[in-house]
Amino acid sequence: MAYIRVSLMRAAPGHEGEVERLNRELVAYYRRFPGCLGTYYVRSADGSGEVGRVSIWESDDAADRAANDDHSMAVRSQLHLLIQPGHQDRSFQAEAP
Repeated sequence: MAYIRVSLMRAAPGHEGEVERLNRELVAYYRRFPGCLGTYYVRSADGSGEVGRVSIWESDDAADRAANDDHSMAVRSQLHLLIQPGHQDRSFQAEAP
């Protein structure tokens, strides 16, 4: 069973480029962690302006190790200063049919 994390946000006006850059940095960084099966930068297709990350992990422990890494926490802290209130962080257990 895989573990999936989804983080969605809207950049504060004027910070779109920086929010994209930081999300892409996290995507590349997470790919180096043991247990990461894949990670992607996502951009809404509906014009809402939402962007974010989807990451797929072998386990919630693997995802937690990456999320609690010092560099990851520092980049995510920067992101929080550049996004609008109301971002979403969700986690899912994924099962093959």
